[in-house]
Amino acid sequence: MKEITYSHHHILPRSQHGANNDSNIEIIRDVQHRAIHTLFENKMIAEQLIRTINLSEKALRDDVRTRLIETLTSRNIYDPYLRYKGNCID
Repeated sequence: MKEITYSHHHILPRSQHGANNDSNIEIIRDVQHRAIHTLFENKMIAEQLIRTINLSEKALRDDVRTRLIETLTSRNIYDPYLRYKGNCID
């Protein structure tokens, strides 16, 4: 039986100015951690959600997709201060 291993995941990636503290770190199964980074790389939450919307594009109604994208892009998707708590930003 394969041993379950865990790793530290930065919610706001360090490469995107994420802090290296408990407010910004979750301990998750290593397999899930690798999957998150495979799918979302080191993107911030708005970019992750846009990628998810684009992956579901065939099944989403056009008006739903458009509204979701408009909502996510109504603020600068690259500014961590607009969506993350201050103690998660380094």
